[in-house]
Amino acid sequence: MAINSLFGMGGGIEVYVTVSAACGLEMIELDKGGNVKSYAQTKLDYNEAQREIANYEDFRVGLESLFKMRNINPAKAVVHLSLPTVWFGLKEGLPLLLDDAAITNIVIGELEQTYVFKRKEPLPRWFDAMASTNSDSRSVFYTAVQADVVEKIKEILAGMGSTLASVECSLFADLKGLATTGIAAAQMQDGHSWSLMIVNNSGFQMLGLQGKRILEFYEEPLPLKSYEGEEIYGAIENAAQIALMSTPSSSLVIISETDLVSAEILASQLQFGGQTIFVEENQFRKEPLMEMSLNILAEDQLSVSLHAIGAITPAGMMPVDIDYIAEGKKKTQMAVIELGGMQITPPKATVFAIIILALVLAPLGFGFIATQQLMNSEQAKISDLDSQITQLDAQLAAFTQEKGTTEFDPLMEIERVLKNNRTKIMAYAALGESIPQNLYLTYFLTTGEGKINIKGCADSVEDVYVFFKNLKDSLLESNLRISKLDLKAGSLDKIVNSTASTIDNAPYIFEITNMSEDELKTYLANIAKEAMKEKEEKEKREKEQAENNQ
Repeated sequence: MAINSLFGMGGGIEVYVTVSAACGLEMIELDKGGNVKSYAQTKLDYNEAQREIANYEDFRVGLESLFKMRNINPAKAVVHLSLPTVWFGLKEGLPLLLDDAAITNIVIGELEQTYVFKRKEPLPRWFDAMASTNSDSRSVFYTAVQADVVEKIKEILAGMGSTLASVECSLFADLKGLATTGIAAAQMQDGHSWSLMIVNNSGFQMLGLQGKRILEFYEEPLPLKSYEGEEIYGAIENAAQIALMSTPSSSLVIISETDLVSAEILASQLQFGGQTIFVEENQFRKEPLMEMSLNILAEDQLSVSLHAIGAITPAGMMPVDIDYIAEGKKKTQMAVIELGGMQITPPKATVFAIIILALVLAPLGFGFIATQQLMNSEQAKISDLDSQITQLDAQLAAFTQEKGTTEFDPLMEIERVLKNNRTKIMAYAALGESIPQNLYLTYFLTTGEGKINIKGCADSVEDVYVFFKNLKDSLLESNLRISKLDLKAGSLDKIVNSTASTIDNAPYIFEITNMSEDELKTYLANIAKEAMKEKEEKEKREKEQAENNQ
């Protein structure tokens, strides 16, 4: 498929600009038919620690240089910008009744806890995660870019006479690029479960997907520049095992956006049982990602990044499109309605609609007044009946309290116990089948609502992985995750000196759960309240019994 056959857009000079640490600054010009007219690329430093362009003067100079190289008048350019993904996360356990404004506030609160947005105002976007069929809460994925970064770029483009039309992030551009190039076409079919690993100088991100929909996200920071030679692949492999095991899939796509790591070599070293596909966004690329228009010079075709290919792909290919400046845009065209040979715009149509509605409702107004008087009379009777019902309910409640509880129904009680304990029974059975020899459980909690919290210790990280995988296989819809895996204090000495495996000598501690911190705190608080209530009732009964015996 040729890259210039993908687009059907019209309009002015469409210019797509992408920024990335690996490929610098890229520009693709589209003609009025939406075909690729030209491509150019230049170096640009990107501060991966602060996750923004290192020097905005260099960005301005580089952009001017690309416009000149391609003989484009900046004043006629409509620029679509794609930046490296600054932040992407998942917020779970939100109440179903929250409106969009409340969720945005929660997302902003989460972002302000991150090191990037503690000093920068975020420009956030969010979208709903795929909901479980038995979910009683809402989960959202959220992403953000620094608001002042967008303003700086907008000012630079305005100084050139250009218009900033949209701002997206590289994650969604990469996903569109994988679909457009056909690299992950099979994986993006409905019902296919697969994983995407994106490696950069700061570490890697791991996404679990089903077709084109994102299910899970995991980010692992790694100081890759501190490793030498083959050590870097071992470090990534060790850190990636948890994420690979927690997102079971049939295939893995690896994108390397750093010259430090070859995606091909990494793919050969990762312990993954399914199909592995690699994409080099670095010096290791050997051929273009796809067949391209002849308008792109042969020596440039190797430089065109997956990020740039995805950026020029029209919106609508993925279930979600992220544009950080989409809100607040004004529509430039107004629809025209044909009515009786007249052309009516929406504001005029609204006025006509109000007049027609008034003419229709006027005859009904007189009938409404008469009906209202009758309704008032009947409403007084209903209120009197409601008052009598309330009094009878109060008397019945008092009588029931004096008489005691209703008759015990053993069948209903058995059904209730079986329903509440089904998950507990399944969890106990899974534990019995899953525990490796050198792994010990120190805490286990399960509820009738399917919530599980497990703590323990083990001799090795591999034992924890095996235990976690067995649990996931036994409890398929439990959404378990490893929330903690660490060394005990002083465990290095124990590893060296210990000769036998015991619960005291096990050096690694772990926690596996499907509960958020708030859910766990609430559940434990409720248990404590129930225990206190039972204690007070027991003391009250003992006091009453002692008084009766006197």
